[in-house]
Amino acid sequence: MNNLLSRWRNADPAFKAFLFGVFFLGINSGIISSAFNNYLNDSFRMSADARGFLEFPREFPGFMLIFITGLLAALPVRQWAVITSLLTAVGVAGLAFLSPTYNLMLVWMLLWSTGGHLFMTVESVMGLRFAKEGGHGRRLGQISGMTNFAAIAGAGLVWILAKTAGPRLYQIAFLAAAAASLMSAYLFSRMKAAAEDSAPGGKRFVFRWKYRNFYILNILFGARKQIFLTFGPWVLVTVYGASPALMAALALVSYFLGVVFRQAFGALTDKIGERKMFIADALILLVICGGFAFSTFKPVLYSLFILDSLMFATRIARTTYLNKIAEQKSDIAPTVSLGVTMDHAVSMSIPAVGGLLWAAYGYQAVFLAASLLSVAGFFAALAVDDGRRRGPAPLTPEPAQPD
Repeated sequence: MNNLLSRWRNADPAFKAFLFGVFFLGINSGIISSAFNNYLNDSFRMSADARGFLEFPREFPGFMLIFITGLLAALPVRQWAVITSLLTAVGVAGLAFLSPTYNLMLVWMLLWSTGGHLFMTVESVMGLRFAKEGGHGRRLGQISGMTNFAAIAGAGLVWILAKTAGPRLYQIAFLAAAAASLMSAYLFSRMKAAAEDSAPGGKRFVFRWKYRNFYILNILFGARKQIFLTFGPWVLVTVYGASPALMAALALVSYFLGVVFRQAFGALTDKIGERKMFIADALILLVICGGFAFSTFKPVLYSLFILDSLMFATRIARTTYLNKIAEQKSDIAPTVSLGVTMDHAVSMSIPAVGGLLWAAYGYQAVFLAASLLSVAGFFAALAVDDGRRRGPAPLTPEPAQPD
């Protein structure tokens, strides 16, 4: 404990400020992820196919991320973090108090979603900048673990409110989420800039054939992710009658485990390389898909739901893999953003297709189709060269800038 406290006291002040901001944004994430599906079901009585089609506008900001970050390219990435928090705060406050109709709900959902998707790039780029050489996965795991730790508080609040707040559950919960996001915006704004962190976010757009495996992995992840973000909880809520309190409890377990798991995942990625982590992820996904398609035993489904949430940690491996193959550091932010855009080009359409599959053949067909993604992910992982055989190639130095 003394060693941990000493390391914290000696840590970069900018990193500590960033980590505190991540903590409050994680509270927001815990609240929204625990309550959003029940909020939709209770407020708008949506069918499975309508829920699937809703993912198109919800994921649209992710598809537009490469253009959003292009507009912000002249700003330091730490300022992107402030924008992220403000957009999220306004969006969830609108969901709480200004969504009497479905169409108005879409407006606020778009703002919240834009903030959340922008933070994907912020978290990756800032995490790499705060990492020591050879410890990139560990640092990203620490940041991701902090998000999970904070999300415990958010999910815990939803669990308590589900027991006590009655019909005002969603208003109170989303107001708390907005307040947490405002606090994170304040903390990010107070973050002092180190020399590297004060640099602009990077180039406006980068596309290189060398990064093709990174692009493929993002596309496959987008399809896999969206099936389980949309239909995993929707199965539990609508088929098995999971209550808001139960969904919050499952989220709490995921977050508790994620605090340790994501840090371990990052450290293990540094140790054994990204290729093996991608292969393991594909095999685990196959098990999860089979379980959701063929099992009706609720404890098994709950366990698989939690396991899938934990495996979203593979984003750490994708980021460290990009860091290894990047030709220039200024490629990283726009390439992460392009990867998210490719991810969402797929994930916007997958839920609609999944909703139609569900309506025509039952929810099992959705997860059987998803199992094909695990096979594709396995072969994509085999194509990854993470440099373990000959060591990672050094980054090309940035060209000198004129005074």
